[in-house]
Amino acid sequence: MLLRSVYFILRRMLRGYISYAILILLPLAIITVNGFAIGGGFVDEHGRSGMEMIAGAIIIGFQLVGGFYTMETVKSDLFSANKWRLLSLPYPVYIHTFSIMISSVLFNILNGAIMVLFTHWVYDVDWGNIAWVLLVLMLVSIVSQLVFLLAVMAIKRYKIAELFGYSYIFLFIFLAGYLFIPVPDIAFLEWINRYINPLTLGETVVIHNMLGTEMSDVYFNMGMLLVLSVILVILNVLFGRRRFA
Repeated sequence: MLLRSVYFILRRMLRGYISYAILILLPLAIITVNGFAIGGGFVDEHGRSGMEMIAGAIIIGFQLVGGFYTMETVKSDLFSANKWRLLSLPYPVYIHTFSIMISSVLFNILNGAIMVLFTHWVYDVDWGNIAWVLLVLMLVSIVSQLVFLLAVMAIKRYKIAELFGYSYIFLFIFLAGYLFIPVPDIAFLEWINRYINPLTLGETVVIHNMLGTEMSDVYFNMGMLLVLSVILVILNVLFGRRRFA
């Protein structure tokens, strides 16, 4: 039942051709403009070219934006005029809810895979082992989907939940240094980037994968993404039960 539900929800998401195109064309446009603006002679502190640095940051960053798909679909299916029709489905609400989340993750991974392959073939971005890149995109996407799902479950007013989602994206993009604004040298912010920020956790994995360097950090960061996912699943179950009690 879960697989059938995921199949139909994913098909529904793929019908949104315009938004689907925007989620691919917009980040590719940003990568193209910024990558060429930096110039071919640029090399960052990790030894990556400007195009490789921008591509990694933008593609990972857009995995957070995809969380709005989960939030909007849950709101449309379970907290709108359609909710009584959906609540009468012959399976528990939580199955439908996690079907939405899984569909959103698959949808975002598909977007990410297209962008990774495009930048590899067209801009010669050396991603290293692409399977590892797709795995980390999946983990970052899972964390993001769960954060947005938790927001819509825990916050009854959708506008406030939406504002929380925007704040989540802005905060972690800022802390990851993607806005090119100096991040204050505060121990607590460094701790967040080291253990909580999905962008810095994901980018560290991608950097090591690109350069083929120390794998201990890769395993640690992947483990932290998994731990965050487990914690968020537990919180979603607790708040979900309270919301539908």
